[in-house]
Amino acid sequence: MADALKDRIDAALVEDLADRLAAADPAFDRPGFTAAVLADLDDLELKARVDRVADGIVAALGGDHPAALDAALAVAGSGVEGFAAWPLCSVVERHGLVDPDRSLAAMPVLTRRWSCEFAIRPFLDAEPDLTLDHLRRWVADDDELVRRLVSEGTRPRLPWAPRVQLLLDDPAIGIDLLTELRHDPSETVRRSVANHLNDVARAHPDLVVDTLSGWAADPEVDPRLVRHALRNLVKDGHPGALEILGVTTDPSVEVDAFVVTPDEIRLGDHIELTAHLTSTAGAGQRLVVDFVIHHIGADGTSRPKVFKWTTVDLPAGESVELRKRRRIQTASTRRYHAGYHRVGLQVAGAEAASGGFDLLESST
Repeated sequence: MADALKDRIDAALVEDLADRLAAADPAFDRPGFTAAVLADLDDLELKARVDRVADGIVAALGGDHPAALDAALAVAGSGVEGFAAWPLCSVVERHGLVDPDRSLAAMPVLTRRWSCEFAIRPFLDAEPDLTLDHLRRWVADDDELVRRLVSEGTRPRLPWAPRVQLLLDDPAIGIDLLTELRHDPSETVRRSVANHLNDVARAHPDLVVDTLSGWAADPEVDPRLVRHALRNLVKDGHPGALEILGVTTDPSVEVDAFVVTPDEIRLGDHIELTAHLTSTAGAGQRLVVDFVIHHIGADGTSRPKVFKWTTVDLPAGESVELRKRRRIQTASTRRYHAGYHRVGLQVAGAEAASGGFDLLESST
């Protein structure tokens, strides 16, 4: 069984950071740091562990944030990376507002070791003008990780991160920055731009469609960025999103069969979906086909989740058979409960047929 992510912040990591911090600043209280951080560390979840280490760094330097920031930068420069670098960013996130200019100036260095996408969010709340000045400069940074910080750090619904009301109230702030990154040479940055737009689309779908309508006409824009940004709007059948992708918005099609097998499964088993579609249109159609599983919650209510299936070109009057296998297993954001799970077939975002399966209690 794979280790939990929280176990990446363990005693060995803390001891290594303590050595690096003590080398960076002789005033660093190494024994006090390790004693405070390691106390009940195993009882904490991931983000709480990161915060514990960050707070410990500042405390071990007598609460002196400038000294802690200098030490964090020195450790970042020593080659530390991965989960060990996350607490360095959290020093800025949790304590950096006492000196926002220096803290923001440090982020391009720290984000090369671990993204400062969480760290920048308190600054967007407390110092929006100053922070946006930095972000506007970073869109032209030579390092793709710094440019990615611009798009990722301003996502309205960044996973695991607190919401920033400024970005929720005025999504155009983020889109102005994304416009500067839409041609970015890094696929990592373009992927972040797409995820940011997908966040915005939850509350402002027409704004995203209008933005991408202009972008999609530019041959230099990566079509994968456009598709990924529109993924949830396509699942919802938003006509403007479908139109951008050249997909039929009002399909003429009959579902001859939609079958979900087997009827009963246990967690970890696969289901297989089979759909047979026939065009009733006088011209060819490009169809977006998805499926939705109505997951049973602990309280017995169902919660739909749409999954991408395929896009198919269907000539006039012709038929196509589609097959899809999916394993039913627990995910980090989803738990399965025993009971009947309805499965819907969606064409252009509208349910066209349904079936289902019974998820049995796990055997012991």
